[in-house]
Amino acid sequence: MAILSFIDRVVGGPQAPIDVEADAIIRAFFKRYPDAAYRMTKLAMSLSEQVEKEPARARPRGWLAGLIEGRSGAG
Repeated sequence: MAILSFIDRVVGGPQAPIDVEADAIIRAFFKRYPDAAYRMTKLAMSLSEQVEKEPARARPRGWLAGLIEGRSGAG
C-alpha cells in the first residue's frame, strides 16, 4: 500500500511535459533491467521519508523537491 500511495502522490496533479529522449532512455533501461523500477521506487520513497524528517532549510530544491512533494516541473 505504501508503494501505491507514493506513486499516486508522485504522478498525481499537474504534470510537466515528458522529455521524449529521456523517456526512451529510461524505458530501455527498465526493459533491460526489470528490477530497476522497484529499486528506484524504493530509493525515491526512502529519500522522500528522509526529506520529510529534515528541517525545512535542509530540504532539496528544484526537480528533486518536486518529485518528493509529488509535483512535476518544479525548478
